[in-house]
Amino acid sequence: MKDEKKVTEENKPNKSAKIFKRILIVVISAICLIGSFFAGFVLRDVSDPDMASLKFIVETYKKYYLEESDDFVSIMGNSIIDRYSEYMTKEEYEAVVKGSAGRRKGIGISYDKTTLRISSVNGNSPAQKAGIKEGDVIRAVKKPGEESFTEVGNSDELSAVFSAISDDEEFSLKLDSSGEEKIVTVARADYQEAYVFYKDNSGDYRFQGESGKDMALTSCFGGLTELDEKTAYIRYSSFNGRGGSDEKGSSAWQMKTALAKFKADGRSKLILDLRSNGGGYMDILENVASHFIGAKNGTKNLISKAVYKDGSEDRFVSSSVDYADYGFEKIVILANSGTASASEALIGAILDYDAEKRVSVVLSATEINGGYVYRSYGKGIMQTTFRNPVLGDAIKLTTAKIYWPVSGVSIHGVGVAKSSLPAYADRIYEPAVDKTVDYELKEAVALLR
Repeated sequence: MKDEKKVTEENKPNKSAKIFKRILIVVISAICLIGSFFAGFVLRDVSDPDMASLKFIVETYKKYYLEESDDFVSIMGNSIIDRYSEYMTKEEYEAVVKGSAGRRKGIGISYDKTTLRISSVNGNSPAQKAGIKEGDVIRAVKKPGEESFTEVGNSDELSAVFSAISDDEEFSLKLDSSGEEKIVTVARADYQEAYVFYKDNSGDYRFQGESGKDMALTSCFGGLTELDEKTAYIRYSSFNGRGGSDEKGSSAWQMKTALAKFKADGRSKLILDLRSNGGGYMDILENVASHFIGAKNGTKNLISKAVYKDGSEDRFVSSSVDYADYGFEKIVILANSGTASASEALIGAILDYDAEKRVSVVLSATEINGGYVYRSYGKGIMQTTFRNPVLGDAIKLTTAKIYWPVSGVSIHGVGVAKSSLPAYADRIYEPAVDKTVDYELKEAVALLR
């Protein structure tokens, strides 16, 4: 026992010294690490004058500027990028992600601020389910609990009435529908937007359901009597509604489902309406394009090429082609000045693979300086969104130029037009303007007959 005790007592000072040395090493290492950390900032500022200047601007702005804005990061970020790029706060980015999946809140309409004429009704929205249609004009609103309507004549008056109505509260709209009064009841609500609309001479079909997973193509209104037994009409409003081609509820699934009806009903001529389709996501384009490019079934083909700042490329390839399954005799595409980005890329892929010359494009007229110009928007560039992993904000930047798959054409700045596409000019039509009818649709019907 003595030997054991003696050994223990003799080792105590040595053990304390070792512990002290270890603590000292840790402290010194921490000091060195912190010093290196701050030295890194100093060296970065010296080696990168731009970062040093930005740091100086932000610190000086926050300390001294009399009219400091809480949103100064957004203001600074958006001031140095093009109109297609965007700085987004965490909340704004999350809203974009939610919107890309098709989740919306509201009644689902867009309207002219001066006339209150409804220009669009979102698919599967409360407005669509209530029977509101494009072309209806809002005349008055009856708020919850009130007996009489409040007349409205412009967007300011309508917004003032809407602001007094809470979400999920039912209210009534008095509409002028083609000269007849129509009253509907509706409420703002969350809904899963549908992007594909199908019409033939028997009915007007819409995708409806409380969520994407329970959507079904449902007959909602009367058909287009001007269409014959072989013809159908599909409007595609946006390359949004994320998900693969087999994911129920996605916009790619909606397109595939609509085309299945086209095939089942024995149709062979199609009007594909891309008017005011401002584009969306390239992965959705890859799915949708597989149905419309005249390539061999089962193959996967280049549909767009993106070229980046450093010369590197991304090649966007279709899903497995099933074009031959639908027996297309003719396809007429409708496009206007709001047809942009992925929509123009789809038109390019369809034309480039149209060896049989079954496809035509009908353009809407845009009035400029007293005359008419026929062309699509002309957006042949791609944006990429970069998310800040620390704070959750994000910046969307223009990163690449888009080229058509076979011809190598870029329509950026010029759009789809006769002048910009001489190789396809004989299949691009410019119908005479007639504001009393849908003159583009009328031209498409005539071409198919």
